[in-house]
Amino acid sequence: MYSRTPSMIGIDETLRAVAEKLHDETDELVESMLARMRDEAPDFDTASRPELADGLRASCYGNVQVALPALGGDRRPPRHAPAAALSEARATARADIALEPLLHTYRIGHAVVLERFFVLIEDMDLSSAQRHSATLIGSKYLFAYVDRVVGEVSEEYTAERQRVLSSSIQRRVQLVRDLLGGASVDGVELGYRLGQEHLAVIATGPDADASLRDLARRMERSLLTLAMTDDTVWAWLGSLRRSAPGPRHDAGWAQVAGRTRYAVGEPAWGIEGFRDSHEQALAAQRVATHLPQPVTHYDDVALEATLLCDVRAARRFVERELGPLTSPDPRNRVLLETLGGYLRSGLNAAAAAVLLNVSDRTVAYRVHGVEDLLGRSVLARSAELAAAVRLYGVLNP
Repeated sequence: MYSRTPSMIGIDETLRAVAEKLHDETDELVESMLARMRDEAPDFDTASRPELADGLRASCYGNVQVALPALGGDRRPPRHAPAAALSEARATARADIALEPLLHTYRIGHAVVLERFFVLIEDMDLSSAQRHSATLIGSKYLFAYVDRVVGEVSEEYTAERQRVLSSSIQRRVQLVRDLLGGASVDGVELGYRLGQEHLAVIATGPDADASLRDLARRMERSLLTLAMTDDTVWAWLGSLRRSAPGPRHDAGWAQVAGRTRYAVGEPAWGIEGFRDSHEQALAAQRVATHLPQPVTHYDDVALEATLLCDVRAARRFVERELGPLTSPDPRNRVLLETLGGYLRSGLNAAAAAVLLNVSDRTVAYRVHGVEDLLGRSVLARSAELAAAVRLYGVLNP
C-alpha cells in the first residue's frame, strides 16, 4: 500500500466525476456505439442475423456498467467479463460470424468511450498537469479493461465455436438459414415437415425451449426449434390443418405463463409460409422488446414493427409529430390520451367521447387544445399523428 499525495487525491476525484458523468450518459454512449458499429463493422451483420442485435446492445450496456465504477474507483480491470458479453460471444459463434468482426465492435465501443472521456476531461477546470495525469491514468485503465474483457470473450467464442461445429445442432441451424435464404431444403433431413401450415414464434427467457414444447403440445402442433442465444429460441409450430380466419389462431396463447415472452408471426402455408411467418415474428420482436405483455402478435403491431426498423428515426418522428404532447405535464398527457382516442374513433368526437368516458364537447375542446399546441390541424395530419401516437405507446409503455 502507499499513501496518496494531494495530487493523486485530486486525480481520484476527477476520475470519479468523469465516471459519474459517463454513467449518466450511458444510453447515449450505447446508441453511439451501435450506430458506429453498424457503419464501421458491416461484417458483424445484425441486420440479417437479428438475434444478435439485442445481445450486442446488452453487451454494450454490460461493459459500460462494469467499466465505469472501476474508472471512478480502484481502476482494476474486472476478474471476469460481463455475462452479457460472454453471451454475445457464444451467440456470435452460433451465428457463424468470425471472431474478428466481434472484436472490431469492442474497438469501436472503446473508441466511443475514450473520445467522450477526453472531451469531459478537457471541459473540467484543471491545470495542465492535472489534466495530463488524469488523461494518462484514466485512458490506461480503459485500455486495460478492454484487453482483459476481449481476452475472455475470445476464449468463450472459441470454446462455443468448437462445441457448435462438433454438434448436429449446427447442421440444423445451417439448414434453416439456407431455407430462409431461399434454398431448397429436404424436410426429412430437417426433421420437420415443410408442406404444412407454419406459425413462427420467437421466444425469449430462461425457460424458452421448455415453454415452446408445452405450447406445441397444447396447440397440437409439431415443433421445430433453434436455440439462437442462451435465452432466445426461434420456433415453428406446424399443422396439417389450416387455421380459421380470425384475429387469434389458437386458444393456447391465453394459457401462457412464466418468464417466457413470445413474438408471433401469422400462420402461413408451405415453404414460403415458413419464411414469411418467421419474418413477421422477427418484426413483432422489434416491438415486443418495448412492451410489457408476454405475447406480441404481428397482426397487432404491423405498423409499429415497420416504423421501428430504425428506432432512433422512430423517436425523432414521434418528437416531431407530437412535440409538447409527450411532456410529463398532466394537461398535455390528457390531451395526448384524447388525441389517441379521437384518432382511433375515426375522428368522430361522439365515438371518442364514449371511449374516453367524457362528453363530446370535452373531446372537441381538447382536440382544439391539441391543435393550438401543435400549430396544425389534426384532420390534415391524422395519418401521421395516428402513427406517432401508436409509436409513442410502444416506446413509452
